[in-house]
Amino acid sequence: MSYEAWGDGDDGLDGYVTNEVAEERFIAGAQAMREMLARFVEQGGDRTTANSIRLNWHPDWGDDPGKLNGDIPRDCWS
Repeated sequence: MSYEAWGDGDDGLDGYVTNEVAEERFIAGAQAMREMLARFVEQGGDRTTANSIRLNWHPDWGDDPGKLNGDIPRDCWS
């Protein structure tokens, strides 16, 4: 399905995502997931493990973007 069918045609991609954009969105998603897991663990009172989760990053994904501050994005297009 095209972006237009989903109402997402405003980003100028015309239905295609470049490798660079896909990589950026993958890294953003990994960063968001890491922070979601860390916050979940932290809620249970285990700050040490939460901090350990935040410090882990696969070097093949590029530079660690660091801790995600603020709200976790609601979707990969944010």
